[in-house]
Amino acid sequence: MRPEGMLRLAFAGTRADRARVTITTLGAAVAVLVLLCWATVVSIQPGGRYSSRMFTSETVLTNLATAMMLFTVPAMFFLAQCARLGAPGRNRRLAAFRLAGASPTQVVWVAAVETGLAASIGALAGTAAYLAGRALLDQPDIDGARPLPTDVLPALPMIVAIALGVPLLATALAVLLLRRVAITPFGLLRQSRRQRVRAWPGLLGLAGLAGFAALDALSRSDFVKQGGFGDNKELLWMVAILACAVLLMLGLMLGTAWIGHVSARLLLRLTRRPSALIAARQTLADPYDGSRTYTVILVTTAFGAGAMMLHSWLVTNVAVRAAANPSWDPSGTAAFRADIYDIVNMVLLGLLVLAALALLVALVESGVARRRTLAALVAAGTPRAVLARSMCWRVLIPAVPGIALACLYGLMAVRSFTATASAGSSHDFQEVCTGTAAQCADPALRTLHTSYQGVTLTFAVPLPWGDVAALAAAALLVILLVVAASILLQRSSTDPSELRAD
Repeated sequence: MRPEGMLRLAFAGTRADRARVTITTLGAAVAVLVLLCWATVVSIQPGGRYSSRMFTSETVLTNLATAMMLFTVPAMFFLAQCARLGAPGRNRRLAAFRLAGASPTQVVWVAAVETGLAASIGALAGTAAYLAGRALLDQPDIDGARPLPTDVLPALPMIVAIALGVPLLATALAVLLLRRVAITPFGLLRQSRRQRVRAWPGLLGLAGLAGFAALDALSRSDFVKQGGFGDNKELLWMVAILACAVLLMLGLMLGTAWIGHVSARLLLRLTRRPSALIAARQTLADPYDGSRTYTVILVTTAFGAGAMMLHSWLVTNVAVRAAANPSWDPSGTAAFRADIYDIVNMVLLGLLVLAALALLVALVESGVARRRTLAALVAAGTPRAVLARSMCWRVLIPAVPGIALACLYGLMAVRSFTATASAGSSHDFQEVCTGTAAQCADPALRTLHTSYQGVTLTFAVPLPWGDVAALAAAALLVILLVVAASILLQRSSTDPSELRAD
């Protein structure tokens, strides 16, 4: 097959295929941009002049690098989901190439070229956006202090590795997901999931939570306080946190299928509404559809809940420091905390928008794939309003418990490190006897072994239920808006003329 023919076949297809290419490009651009920003933060050297303490404090800078590394996880999950959008239609198109005489290797190349070129264009766009933003946002004040580390450029090998690694990862994932179509022209028939839905994948999430709790206990141990792990402690810490976060997200993504399955069975027992019954049966027929469709929204919600918990700890930390040192001025720290909070909200909003676009394409493709079934229901007398409510039910059955579980995972993961906030008091002291029990009991000897130590104040950090509830409501609102848009776009799918043979 000639290269020009392969390109033409790779980008041929329906509107869903073109939408998938566009969203894959956008997802790759976002992933590269986030990774380059993380590389910039990692490359910051002590002694830089910046107006925000976020880039000058070594401790805060380490925490910022860890947080940005974790925020790359939703971006990579979004890029992975883009490879699945429109999968049934693309599988049929590639299977048709096999029937027309294409070899398995040629089919693999067509899929790889489609995803690889789209991701490569997105990687170039993300790199260009990073460089352009670096130039536009470089605005030092009269003292030479910059609001952002725009004077720091990651090493060239790191930039190249990010720009090449993201498209390669997306291409490898696309080829892996399409391996059955490359084996046989009838590969689509073998991809239907009929096996029993099991609850054990959800244990990965519990393992992630246990990992966060273990890391917190390890950080408080004498081994770590005395310099355990040496100079590689920060790197090992970041890798361990990332591994726990990935386990948490995998448990959330894979466990949602079982939750949706159980919710659908419960709904069948509790309702007799036609729309709810149709949605429950569709969910039971393919419970994994929810885990694939809502992956990015669930991951984003989990990270958002963790960010809300971290913000609650920052507020409590300011309060305990102000109580311990009445002369301390908290205005600078409060402004710094507000800036961080605004940045996190902007990132979460951007990720929710990307997730909404992916969900819209997935729902439209699902409606197109089931157009004959929908048309048959309409021809049999089912009102279109019932089908519209059925789509809402089908979305909410896995989404509502999935979002609740995502909020709980995010809260508990971050709370492992932020259950309390402490600060040493500068005006309260307590008498401490450092001698033996007999020496401390003797008034004459007690004075020789008495010292005065500052009192440490400890405040419990409240759980930000209000903020998390607002985040969950925002995620559900985004889902409902996407469902409403998909219903408007799919009115033609319920036309009885779809029952005619192609």
